[in-house]
Amino acid sequence: MAKRIENDAELKARQNIAGRFGFVIGCIAAVAALTINLWRAPRPFSAWSIVLAALMAALNVPLGIALGLLAERITRKPTNTRR
Repeated sequence: MAKRIENDAELKARQNIAGRFGFVIGCIAAVAALTINLWRAPRPFSAWSIVLAALMAALNVPLGIALGLLAERITRKPTNTRR
C-alpha cells in the first residue's frame, strides 16, 4: 500500500509540472498569436479586431496545458495496478 501512495504522490507531482509547463508554453503561444493577429489586422485597429485577436490568442493557453498533460501521460512508465 505504501508503494501505491508513493506512486500517487509522484504522479501528482509529474502532472503538476506538466500542467505548469503547458501553461507557460500556452502563454508564449498566446503572445505570439496576438502579435501576429494584430500585425496582420488592418489599421487603424477597431475594438472588435483587438477583442477577436485576444480571444483567438487566449485559446492557446488551455491547448498548451492539454498538450503538456498529454505528453506527461504518453511518457509515463506503465505501472501494474493489480493488487
